[in-house]
Amino acid sequence: MDSGSIKGIYTATIGSFPLEDSIESRARCLRDLLNVGIDFPNYPQLVEMGEQFLEDLVKECNILRGEKGSYMLEGDRLEPPSSPPGVEPFNWALNYLKERGLHKEVRLRASITGPFTLASYIEIREGRIFPFNRAVSEIELVRQLSEAVSMSCSSVAEGASMISIDEPVLSMIVGLRIPFNYGEEEIVDIYNSLKRSCGKVPVGTHICGRISPRLAETLLQTDLDFLSHEFHDTPKNFEVYKPEDVRRSGKIISVGCVSSKNPKVETVKEILGIVEASIKRYGRNIIFTPDCGFKKLIPEGSRELGYRASIKKLKNLVHAVRKVRSRETSQP
Repeated sequence: MDSGSIKGIYTATIGSFPLEDSIESRARCLRDLLNVGIDFPNYPQLVEMGEQFLEDLVKECNILRGEKGSYMLEGDRLEPPSSPPGVEPFNWALNYLKERGLHKEVRLRASITGPFTLASYIEIREGRIFPFNRAVSEIELVRQLSEAVSMSCSSVAEGASMISIDEPVLSMIVGLRIPFNYGEEEIVDIYNSLKRSCGKVPVGTHICGRISPRLAETLLQTDLDFLSHEFHDTPKNFEVYKPEDVRRSGKIISVGCVSSKNPKVETVKEILGIVEASIKRYGRNIIFTPDCGFKKLIPEGSRELGYRASIKKLKNLVHAVRKVRSRETSQP
């Protein structure tokens, strides 16, 4: 599958699960995703999305660990890394599949934390409130992080069937206006640059939360192949993506149709309602996922309960999508 050839109805995962990171947990996740039958299973992302990439930059660049999960930039420019950051979990998953002779039949999805979101972790000045004290407020620093992320994109493109640039911070900073010294044109340029680094692999972005009309308009201007958002818990997102605008852009909408926050498992019937309504709105080239990753789904403080709920949600999601597919293939 190369760029622009996402034809059909697919399922995918966003990436994270509530289990602690270990080889055993990664293997368990990947086995379960294959057993469930997800079309594009993401590698098990069990490390926090910022930490996964920034810890590699700490090892060889001028980024220092801060307090309470933040990082600090030493100096006024990010030193480029010598190797792609954050790709170890993907490489592990690809090797796991190769060892079992599955790498040619499993279409592995790779989530890459985007430069705007990575920049939102990095403190650059004191005495100001978030996000004005973070690197995300300076476009040159975002561009420098984008160069590092491009290395990661190029690396995983050698084995991935789909790549998602995850940028949750954009739903917070792109509203009525962008409060920094840059605008939509810079965001589009950075996305397009990252897409080019992925070669012919289909590339999109995942942004959770409420999507503003301005952000939707910006994303539709990019060269990305798909746009992934939460729609189950935030149905207002349907309103900002008009069908005619999506068709004109040539993009695929990736619809989150089960909650990643509520441990209650959606029924197949409930999911089917969202699936059918989404297809009617956006057409039969479409992807269905959870709203977001399941990292924070920890009911009653139990990661195990959260993980079991997430797998049940995915089973029902796959069941609902297969029902729709079977109807279409049985039609004359």
